[in-house]
Amino acid sequence: MKRFQLPTAMLGLTVLLTACPQPATPEATVSLSVVLSGVNNAPVKVTNTTSGTVLFDGALESGKSFTGLAKGAVLKVDPGSVNGFTTPAAQTVTLDTSKTVTLDYKALAGTAVQQNRIQGAVSDLPAGSAISVLSQGSEVDTNNQSAVSGGALGLSLSRAPSVPLGPLLPTGTAGSCRFTGTGSVNPNVALFSRVSLLSSKLDYLGTVTETLVAGGTVSGSQVARLYSDRAATVQGTVNCQFPDGATLKVDIDLTLTAGWNAVEYAAGQDQLTLRTLGSGARSVLKATRAPGEVSVSLAGPVEFTSDAAVAVAASIYQDGGYTGQISLSTDVPGLTIEPGTVTLTAATLSSQGAQTAAYLRHLGLHPQRLDTTLTFRYSGESNLNLAPFQIVARDTAGKQVGNGYGTVSVTRPGLSVMLCPPNAQMFPSGTLELSVCASSVGGYTGAVTYTVAGLPAGLSAAPVTATLNGASYVTLKVTGDGTVKPGTYPITVTGTSADKSASATGELTVRAPTVNLSFSGYELSVSQGETASIPVMVSTSNGFSGPTTVTLTDLPAGVTATPKTVTVTPGGSTQVMVPVQASASAALGNTTIKVTSPNLDPFTSPTATLSVRPARAALPVQGPVRRLAQASSGAWITTDGAFDSATGQYQYQVTRVSASGQALTSASAPGSTSMRLISTGGGVLAVSTDGPVVATLVSDAGAITTLPTPQLGGVAAMSTSTDSQGRVWFVRRTDNAGAATYSMNTWTPATGAVTPVTLNLAGVSSFYGNQNFFFSPNRQQLVFLAPGYPGLIYRIDTATQQATKVDTTVQASSAAISDNGALWLSAYNTLSRVNADGTVTQFDGVSTGQLTGFDLSSSTTLWGQDTSGVYRVDVSAAKPTSTFISLGNVTGAALNASGGLLTVWSETYTGASSISLVK
Repeated sequence: MKRFQLPTAMLGLTVLLTACPQPATPEATVSLSVVLSGVNNAPVKVTNTTSGTVLFDGALESGKSFTGLAKGAVLKVDPGSVNGFTTPAAQTVTLDTSKTVTLDYKALAGTAVQQNRIQGAVSDLPAGSAISVLSQGSEVDTNNQSAVSGGALGLSLSRAPSVPLGPLLPTGTAGSCRFTGTGSVNPNVALFSRVSLLSSKLDYLGTVTETLVAGGTVSGSQVARLYSDRAATVQGTVNCQFPDGATLKVDIDLTLTAGWNAVEYAAGQDQLTLRTLGSGARSVLKATRAPGEVSVSLAGPVEFTSDAAVAVAASIYQDGGYTGQISLSTDVPGLTIEPGTVTLTAATLSSQGAQTAAYLRHLGLHPQRLDTTLTFRYSGESNLNLAPFQIVARDTAGKQVGNGYGTVSVTRPGLSVMLCPPNAQMFPSGTLELSVCASSVGGYTGAVTYTVAGLPAGLSAAPVTATLNGASYVTLKVTGDGTVKPGTYPITVTGTSADKSASATGELTVRAPTVNLSFSGYELSVSQGETASIPVMVSTSNGFSGPTTVTLTDLPAGVTATPKTVTVTPGGSTQVMVPVQASASAALGNTTIKVTSPNLDPFTSPTATLSVRPARAALPVQGPVRRLAQASSGAWITTDGAFDSATGQYQYQVTRVSASGQALTSASAPGSTSMRLISTGGGVLAVSTDGPVVATLVSDAGAITTLPTPQLGGVAAMSTSTDSQGRVWFVRRTDNAGAATYSMNTWTPATGAVTPVTLNLAGVSSFYGNQNFFFSPNRQQLVFLAPGYPGLIYRIDTATQQATKVDTTVQASSAAISDNGALWLSAYNTLSRVNADGTVTQFDGVSTGQLTGFDLSSSTTLWGQDTSGVYRVDVSAAKPTSTFISLGNVTGAALNASGGLLTVWSETYTGASSISLVK
């Protein structure tokens, strides 16, 4: 080898260079490959998250590699969506070495739902399906149809449907459906939930339903196509109540465009859901083949006028592609068909049933069918009048595969009979006149014997013979011996002559024997916390014999009744007393109740009025109560007086009683033949005015004070309580030369002073009625009624004695005034309110009886009374309402200091008196 010798200087440089650092070797790079599974390309974004650089954003082919990437870089691979496939999740990788990322796109189930197109492969598609058309029930859209090919459907909806449109929501208030919700408008729509399939020969082969596999809100819901004549947004519920008791609820949440819309459709037994579908909705198509069967359609009725055969044009249709030999017969004895067998082939016979054929003709199509002539023969003896019959089609194995319907009339010379009416009823031990209407056919005349067949054991009817000449009406008497079992029996009535006969069928219903129930007695009532007996009469008129249970129903709240069993004997009536129990809180008032029994005649419904009366307590006095007055606690009462020969006066027992019937105070007060009770602030005035005036004050504690004798004169009317000043108001009558004049006065019991009151009573000719003075609860205001037509009505301030006339012609027989001056008038079943401006508002039909006054604890409750009960009147609403509480014979009533009305009453006019607190 040749060697070069380096100079010394050069050698030093070499050594120096060898000792210096050398340039670094370039760092290694890595790559990233992106592989697509399921698709060849897809939108993908690749980002270097380390540097924030977007390496790629667009359509990426499977297998694309990104090279020259720094080792350790972090990349995010974000796949985009591909129509018809699921979108994989984004992936983040750290490139510590070269790597491959696989994005797995999986095909979505079904086909994307389109608003105006039904598209996709159809499972279970019947062989031969060639034409598709929208349908719903009996409605068919003839404007949109398409061919079926390749096992798939492609029905485009480009035109408005041919069927009439109707409103989406119910309109008006007369129907059975109501909408609750919101809607921008009420569009007119048509809805289709299925597609009908036809063969190329227009055979009806089945239907296709579109089921949601994605985007639905109800399990198993379908896609329906809804055409709307305008855009609309509707959200809410339609509830329907039908006469047969069935209901339907429709949940609607729709945002519609004008034209065709794809909506979610979920139909249940009594519920339907309609919702707008989102953009991600997908569906699958499934077909259901129509069952194979035959239908026979006659061109007209079968009419025999002689024994000759009758030919009728007929069309035989086929559903579901049925082929083969069939036999034809009828269900009418003696009525036969020729030919008896027909062979159906695909080449000569359409498979359309009569209804389907009409449906196809509606499409503008002309289905093939077997048009033939069927010949009918009739060998029966009876004439028939438009009798319905069925044509029965059977296969060679005898299985029924179809039918048809028609009517047959036989009018050969003879007779025709019918039951009039065709349905009759009787009881097991009763009799029935069974009516038969007969008429001549073809001029027939002669004797006809009528019989009835089919009667059950226990019923019999003798034949009847009558001459028929045009028309006749005969009756067959059916007699029961009481042993026949109730039920409905088919019967046949036959008219037979020498050579002719005719029959008619009907039904005879043997009803179970029944009982008759009725309430007896007068004023059925029960008091709270008590038991009473309700009398009921039980009888029978149709042979019932044995026990039956009597039950009261429709009882008011808090009232119960114990059923009673009674044995009923034919020919007699039995009274049973049904116990009723009223709780302490039973609802007061009158209620219409019913009495029933398992054996009651179903065509009757006996009712009566039951009065629930308030709880009562016996009074601690002897004899009938004659007077009643308000007390600071309880009420004051008095009975008939007894003459005391020692004093030459009548003595009256004046008693203060509680609502529970306890005697709180009792004292004896003198008087004449009658006694008035006048309520005061701390007791009661016992006053006699029909003779020498006798006035006694009985305090709440029972102390008796004989008062100065006032000079009252002839008293025409007097208040039943003192005013806030302790005075009694009264009208004095003065007779002068046969003429009576009246004047208003006050009497101060403590002093006996009588003071005239300035009040013009010149127009009053007489005083009558129970009461003329009506105080407010605080007795500071007084309403005075002077009788007449229209009479006089005054408001009086009892402190100043200032009287103000109420300017009205409204009649008033009683009045009530509140502490704040609210004035109410009552007369002739009419309650009137005097308004602040002086006008008067009348409320017809509000019964109050004689007004007693405002409740002492409620300023919106008025009380009234009559001879049979009390009235609670609520005046808080715009129109007052009145509740009547029946009590029997009412003696009187007084306001209770703590609220409510204390009433003294008895069951009868001569019965013992009781007291009740009514609230």
